[in-house]
Amino acid sequence: FLSFSMLQAWFPKEAEIWNQPTWFLSALTFSNLTMPAVLPAVAKLSKDGLKKVFCALTAVSLLQKISFSETSRFHVHNVTKKDTYPLIWNLTRFHPFWALIEMTMGIVAVRNVMLDTEEDRKKPRVDPVNYFLAAYSTLLLRLTPFDFNDAMVRATLFVPLYAKFLTAIHRDCLSENPAPVTRFFGSKTMTYFGGLAFPMFILHGPIGQIFYKKILATRLWGKPMPVSFFPVYLGICLVCSHFLNEHFVKNKEVGKIASKVAQW
Repeated sequence: FLSFSMLQAWFPKEAEIWNQPTWFLSALTFSNLTMPAVLPAVAKLSKDGLKKVFCALTAVSLLQKISFSETSRFHVHNVTKKDTYPLIWNLTRFHPFWALIEMTMGIVAVRNVMLDTEEDRKKPRVDPVNYFLAAYSTLLLRLTPFDFNDAMVRATLFVPLYAKFLTAIHRDCLSENPAPVTRFFGSKTMTYFGGLAFPMFILHGPIGQIFYKKILATRLWGKPMPVSFFPVYLGICLVCSHFLNEHFVKNKEVGKIASKVAQW
């Protein structure tokens, strides 16, 4: 019931701890329901106001990640139950309220681009690839002796820098001579694979259980598939994602139903 009603993110102990895609959809559903209130509020802000809101949302997000870090350290040293740590992590990644915070950050970044004036467009541009490399280089902090976990690095550095990359690449694609990285991500091939990203996120878990979940794979194939099978598994995910994208996501009838639901 929790999975079909998209409520599992609100009742984590009763939901499937390892079913991340449905947790994500549950949090996303709540965030989407709040958009009729969030979007008009963001639309009223000036560029300066948008920058302040983005910083405030980043700070709130960071507080949650710090809370997760301290809680996980406590449980690692004081709790022996195996399901405690992933439960805390999923609460951090997929809680509806925190998903709304990060989703609103993206909306604020998009609105900032929409308010660009002609003077803004004439200013010298930073090559988007610089923000791209800066964002992903922050992941190297995980290799240092300092205790920087994924949640903290993502909240403080990766998300703000990646948001700068996305806004920079959008501005650059409107210029007369887009940078190579802009042309690369705007190519037909990358656009096609970008369209497969969401279907693949939804399908890779169920497909993976067929081949790798011990109980299920043993019944079907005699044992879980070896590591060497992974390219085949990846290919199956890509093919299934292609059909889901072409015949469901792009389906006009599905779009009409979704539009009616959104209007309701």
